[in-house]
Amino acid sequence: MTALFDATFLRELEALHEAVLRLRGSTGEGLTRSGRSAGQTEFRGHRPYTLGDDVRRLDWNAYGRLGRLFVREFERERKEHLTLLLDDSRSMAAGDPPKERFARQVAAAAGFLALKSGGTTSLCGGVLLEGASRFARWLDVLRAAQPQAGSTLARGILAAAAMARAPSDLWVISDFLEPLAAIEPLAALARRRCAVTLVQVLAPQELAPPQRGTLDLHGLEEDETLRLELDASSLTAYRAELERHLEQLEALALRHGWTYALVQSNGDLRSLFTGALAAGAAP
Repeated sequence: MTALFDATFLRELEALHEAVLRLRGSTGEGLTRSGRSAGQTEFRGHRPYTLGDDVRRLDWNAYGRLGRLFVREFERERKEHLTLLLDDSRSMAAGDPPKERFARQVAAAAGFLALKSGGTTSLCGGVLLEGASRFARWLDVLRAAQPQAGSTLARGILAAAAMARAPSDLWVISDFLEPLAAIEPLAALARRRCAVTLVQVLAPQELAPPQRGTLDLHGLEEDETLRLELDASSLTAYRAELERHLEQLEALALRHGWTYALVQSNGDLRSLFTGALAAGAAP
């Protein structure tokens, strides 16, 4: 496997930055919580449609998914101050390619765009970095942020929600394969004017498991293995449960005005940043 942040990846970031600038210029509304610069317009969140609202800001994608009308709200942007909560639970090491690998690349790209615009970035509770000259240090921070035993997303979210000073922008990058109650404390940050972005990284095998055969599920937190015999019935039940979970996560994000994006661990950064994240809605 190639290095996490090799020369090809760094060139990809430069191309991504150019794509972000072109998109910002073509839309006139900037990007959602990424690549901000002063004076642009920022997506803030959704709220239910009421009579008299500007119909041009209706989110028809949300209507198609949820059957209700929501309006996108915007506000003037400020310099980006980006805080990232990167799920370092051992379950993120699962998948081919591993979820944690792409999650750290997403974090690298988000930090790169923030630093390139003259803003700041940090991992939640970590050292604040400012300016493009600190990008190499940002990559060092992310190289060290590898999955480890005992870490949980829920614990990180509680720590973020308890911060004395709420971050202006918080990105949470995780597989989010746990009860949604663990994510609810983020609502307290949203009420404190923190813009929340959820980036869900799932492995291709999780979204499209093998049709038949034997599947070993490794409990990475408990060091246990469960062997399952896959058949049509078990696959149908799995897909239904996963779809229900993803729909509930998306609905939770929409209800609180968060940005939500789902991406595979073999995904494309440009599609993510200029597609789902730029639209301020799930794909």
